[in-house]
Amino acid sequence: MEYNLVLHVPESQRFEVALKVARNFVRALGGAPHAVRVLVNAEGITILKRFEEVEELYREARRDGVEVYFCENAMRAFGIDPSLLPQGARTVPAGIKALVEWQNQGFRYVRA
Repeated sequence: MEYNLVLHVPESQRFEVALKVARNFVRALGGAPHAVRVLVNAEGITILKRFEEVEELYREARRDGVEVYFCENAMRAFGIDPSLLPQGARTVPAGIKALVEWQNQGFRYVRA
């Protein structure tokens, strides 16, 4: 059985919790096949302005295989420069559209 999970982060204060949940979920699987994604959109994108507060946790989650996506539309709406994206981060053009596509691919949705 493969475990696919996407955690949605619409507010910046939820980013740290989402990373911890994603990291702990991956560790609890003990090597079982999985894909775990964190999607940051809406106001959540503003975490990039103070990313140093969560950078170590981000790196830890990435080392455990968690994929982190940032919404390009939200970045534009909140005036976030793409140069603020952390190493290894990915982007999607539209967050809600990505959520729908991932759910159609079998990902379970959790709002952080």
